[in-house]
Amino acid sequence: MSSISLHRLIAQDWRQHGWVVLLLFACVVSALIVVHFAHLNRQLTIAQDTLYQQRDQLDIEWRNLVLEQRALAEHSRVEDIARNRLQMLRPSGERDIAVTVP
Repeated sequence: MSSISLHRLIAQDWRQHGWVVLLLFACVVSALIVVHFAHLNRQLTIAQDTLYQQRDQLDIEWRNLVLEQRALAEHSRVEDIARNRLQMLRPSGERDIAVTVP
């Protein structure tokens, strides 16, 4: 047996092949970073899809409200409500009052 200690063998081996370990470590770290950013990208894509769905739902609701507003504002409907629910009548010629500004 030689008088070389285990510590010296490890140090010598590290000096000769240490770059391999560093490259392996760098590969593992870069792989973990890729996995992290892929996961983050998927989460952001899911959030974006959810926001698109909410936008579409709000757009549909807005269109329905516009249609409802138009239907409620129709002259014939307003006239029908005034005549039937409020018992309002269209004034005759002698009951017309004209307001003028001097």
